[in-house]
Amino acid sequence: MTSNAVPNTPKHLGSGQLTLGVTLNIQQQLSNFSFSGAPALAQTVDLLLLSEQADSVYVFGAQGVGKSHLLQGCVLKAQEMGQEAVYISCSELVQIPTHQASDCLAGLENNSLVCVDDIDCLVADSHWAQAWFHLYNKLMQQGNHLVMSATSNPRMIDCSLNDLRSRLQLANVFQLNALDEVASGRLLQAKAKQKGLQLTDEQVAYIFSRSPRGLANLLVVLDLLDAASWHEKRRITIPFIKQVMAW
Repeated sequence: MTSNAVPNTPKHLGSGQLTLGVTLNIQQQLSNFSFSGAPALAQTVDLLLLSEQADSVYVFGAQGVGKSHLLQGCVLKAQEMGQEAVYISCSELVQIPTHQASDCLAGLENNSLVCVDDIDCLVADSHWAQAWFHLYNKLMQQGNHLVMSATSNPRMIDCSLNDLRSRLQLANVFQLNALDEVASGRLLQAKAKQKGLQLTDEQVAYIFSRSPRGLANLLVVLDLLDAASWHEKRRITIPFIKQVMAW
């Protein structure tokens, strides 16, 4: 069984030293992200990571299409290239009092890359919207990069600050679509291989026939099979899948 997480090093966000534990999944690499849902996005991300000019990317799509995978992959790649990069989950920042929003984000503009997941969780609030607006401007002024994710198009996002909405629309905007069954199967097999497992086409088809739809659900199944295979020292077979998943 492989370890999925980079050691959990607390990130001290902002001048107030507000601490938020951020764990990156080391398997969420750009090299195993499927860009088939947005082919032009791959080149844009590559150029962003290599560029010395300020730029931003905004990706949107339904839950489970891979937004968090993409953003964590960008951070891991940037760090591999020797850049200062940080991943922020806005769903975790919700716990921070809104009047501390500016303190929380202060200083993040010094990173070469900031990846902000689920930004739509916060920008309906005026304090957070102002804080993100000022961070966006500072990042661009210093020639740095910003990658954001949300569930909706920036034109439709629930944002309390029109100036911030305008900035979001200036980004390179991409919609991530759910993978079809063939692409999902290939991705599942690739992720299984990373874990040292081999999934046949027949086994993938069996999982698809029993598992709830959605890539996130499929990856949960894979993690369970990985743990059980390691614990019981057994290879993956359909009877073993049936046993582990109680199907």
